[in-house]
Amino acid sequence: MKKTTLMLAAALAGQAASAQPVVEIKSARIDQRKEGTASALVLTRDDLAAHGDRTLADALRRLPGVTVSDSAGIRMRGLGNGYTQVLLNGQPAPNGFSLDSLPPEIIERVEVLRSASAVLGTQGIAGTVNIVLRKSVRRNTQDVQLGMDSLHGEWSPRFSAHSNGKADGWSHNVSVVLARPSTPASRTITETAPGLLRTTRSNEDNAARTLNIAPRLNWSTANGDSFSLENLVSATFRTITYRSHEELQYGQSGDFAAVRSRFYARGIFFRSDLTWQRTLDDGAKLELKLGGSTSPRGTDFDFAGWPLIEPGPTTRHVDGDIREHGFTQGGKYSQPLGNGHALVAGWDGSGFQRMQTRVEHEYSPNGALNFLRDERYDGRIERLAAFVQDEWKRGSDSWSVGLRWETMRTDAHDRTSAAVRQRSTVISPVLEWMRRLPGDSQLRLGASRTFKAPHMLDLIPRRFTSDNNNSPTNPDTQGNPTLRPELAWGLDAGIDYYFAKDSLLSASVYARDIDDVILPSVYRDGERWVAMPANHGGARAYGLTLETRMPLAPALALRANATFNRSRLDSVPGPDNRLANQTPLSGTVALSYKPGTLTLDAEFSYEAGGPARDSATTLTNAPYQRKLDLRATWQLSPQQELRFALADILHPDRSTTYRHDADSWRQTAIRTRGGATVRLNYTHNFK
Repeated sequence: MKKTTLMLAAALAGQAASAQPVVEIKSARIDQRKEGTASALVLTRDDLAAHGDRTLADALRRLPGVTVSDSAGIRMRGLGNGYTQVLLNGQPAPNGFSLDSLPPEIIERVEVLRSASAVLGTQGIAGTVNIVLRKSVRRNTQDVQLGMDSLHGEWSPRFSAHSNGKADGWSHNVSVVLARPSTPASRTITETAPGLLRTTRSNEDNAARTLNIAPRLNWSTANGDSFSLENLVSATFRTITYRSHEELQYGQSGDFAAVRSRFYARGIFFRSDLTWQRTLDDGAKLELKLGGSTSPRGTDFDFAGWPLIEPGPTTRHVDGDIREHGFTQGGKYSQPLGNGHALVAGWDGSGFQRMQTRVEHEYSPNGALNFLRDERYDGRIERLAAFVQDEWKRGSDSWSVGLRWETMRTDAHDRTSAAVRQRSTVISPVLEWMRRLPGDSQLRLGASRTFKAPHMLDLIPRRFTSDNNNSPTNPDTQGNPTLRPELAWGLDAGIDYYFAKDSLLSASVYARDIDDVILPSVYRDGERWVAMPANHGGARAYGLTLETRMPLAPALALRANATFNRSRLDSVPGPDNRLANQTPLSGTVALSYKPGTLTLDAEFSYEAGGPARDSATTLTNAPYQRKLDLRATWQLSPQQELRFALADILHPDRSTTYRHDADSWRQTAIRTRGGATVRLNYTHNFK
């Protein structure tokens, strides 16, 4: 009993130090999921290494209730597009952040919080994903990895290296990942309307060269101060070539019956964070953070389109320049009050600016200039928050009560119009309760106020035009600088039941009541169709997640989960008036067989699609996705490992349908060809 009490006291003290429900604990023997008052999942460094994932998205898909899509990014409770808060080292991820930009080799762990946190932030109605870069240094080690993927006959080589160093008073950690990913795609686009049926077949080659460097330096002084300087440098050079050809069954041909285009992007992202921490005599800790980031990007786009009956092409050339700069700052004070009681208070703030220039030339088939557009946009988001959180334990119950005040100011305009400024303030109470049951099981309940802030791209009034066949199912898109944040009240409850060693049964439920939901409005502007986001009434969301893991035999283990999600929009007539194309059902079943130095894994995942309506006139039918992965891992020696994998063996084609019903109806169906990926990876550790 005394040992258990000491472990609980240590866990609570650790929570005070980190000031968040998911605690960074140096000892790998302590399960963060069991110790945290709030409901949380943790994807550890060992989990990331065990499966040899090429991207962080592949790893996150295995977590219950988490899905990943190309259009919406990380989804919790089936909700992306800003409903899931994504943090990088506890700070908001940069605008345009992509999971492909962070290879698993440079990540220490991923913390998934199902409920809100007064310290990490309440800007996550569906939940929070905190990606922590590698920083732990236990000994001097080095390792290298060589990998190769193949999709549709295109090879994607990959090299990574990692080094730890430790000495008296300092340590370093650096990861380098160099890759050349290639993801070809073939699509068939079918457009139908009264008196119209035409099919467009397209092929896209998407190839990139990427370099990621993540160095970290830690040092301490004789008076007990500790410092860390963490950096992330990511450089990407991407080329996308596209070609399409129209087949007209009946009706009118589109704008261009044949298209050829080339898009080239070059970008660098640099982020640096400095942290100072001091431990005081009474066990209290003071921490200050200061960070900055910059992300200059340039693009070139060349387009050529041939109408069905005209002899020559219409050509366009677009030069784009995007510059994003930001800073973050914050501090916190944590004080253990004795008897398992801990108090944390602090603040954090950030400011980001996006400056964008776009110059477009269009030429007719005879070489004459049709038009010249010179567009310049500027957007700013400034944020300041203060928080306090109190945690304590009484008997088998643990409590966490927090309050967060956050204010945000947005400013967006183009070169010809006055700036549109919006200011909003949210006060978010957070209450968490956990009861420890016999056998290390836990029962949890939480309530919180959360919000979803508009994306920078949704605020800037720049219009992104569709290159070919503008229609209500393929509209231009434009930002709205008058958007207000969505506000929500939420409840979370769950139970984790550990019935044997390495065995778990878990169930969790949630409910959200959301106001000022942001939905797209499709309208006609002259000859063009445009989609623009706007605030439209309220919504309700609720769901259930089930999870289990258990050994079936001494060398065989089972892992499975399923999540059921539902939502309803107040301003949209049913049926199928779901929120943000919410995934109604997702799940995973996995078997792992490890008889010795060989490990065999089989994993099947499923995501339901179906119809979703976000207005009275628009309906999207998302694809049902089935994915089967097989892996074999050989431990050749204590220092060498070889892994062979087949990903997405079933590789079904995936079809998405967009339908618009107003005075007349129109439908666009996009079918993307599936493909299996062959993956080979070799790891060598130097100790």
